[in-house]
Amino acid sequence: MGGSASSQLDEGKCAYIRGKTEASIKNFSPYYSRQYSVAFCNHVRSEVEQQRDLTSQFLKTKPPLEPGTVLYEAELSQFAEDIRKWKDRYIVIKNDFAVESYESKEAYQRGAVPKSRILPAGGKVLTSEEEYSLLSDKHFPDPTASSEKNSQPFVLLPKAFPVYLWQPYLRHGYFCFHEAAEQQKFSALLNDCIRHLNHDYMKQTTFEAQAFLEAVQFFRQEKGHYGSWEMTTGDEVQVLWASELWILSHLCDRGQGHIMKVAQIEDVVSKAFP
Repeated sequence: MGGSASSQLDEGKCAYIRGKTEASIKNFSPYYSRQYSVAFCNHVRSEVEQQRDLTSQFLKTKPPLEPGTVLYEAELSQFAEDIRKWKDRYIVIKNDFAVESYESKEAYQRGAVPKSRILPAGGKVLTSEEEYSLLSDKHFPDPTASSEKNSQPFVLLPKAFPVYLWQPYLRHGYFCFHEAAEQQKFSALLNDCIRHLNHDYMKQTTFEAQAFLEAVQFFRQEKGHYGSWEMTTGDEVQVLWASELWILSHLCDRGQGHIMKVAQIEDVVSKAFP
């Protein structure tokens, strides 16, 4: 499979990535400034003319929950990327749809900083090693990999029921459960989080959001990149982050170790973002 171990990125490539990221943010600013001016003028015109959206809505949306409402909390096994081991973590998902991981329930209750915080926008939820392997091989084919079905798994599972969170150009998440019912409940909620994060920002009607999305579109088109709808999922930081990681992913050779090197690129890019 294409997710085997890999060597670290050398300092030269890290410096190149940081430079490219900082340059991209600087180069993006004029696009946003231009589209912001256009969107603001349209907003003012709409306010002056008192235009209203007269389109009727037959499907009523539920009223929003109070900020900070907890949708899910439980102790489960999570693969900790920093130490490359499975750890029992207390997972909390609130109605901002971020997956927060704490050392323990007590740590969460006393207000400790989470060990990790994942926004699963653009992700895919998989519940078997076979599904994860197929998706990995599709995106990161390894011509030197063995075709045998009993090849070594990417991570050894401590429990019988895994959940894999696949995120393009971001570090993947791995979770494990004792019971199938727990696996199903968590995977269903993750899919709901992904659905909200993928589309909620796109539904915003503020002129700031419209200006940003149009600026990203023009910014990418001038680089010759068209389409790639998955690049416009999540919030502002995630959209720019995904676009930059997509451009930089050519630094990783296809095949062996590609997933791990993409994770290393993600770490470098995240530190370069303001």
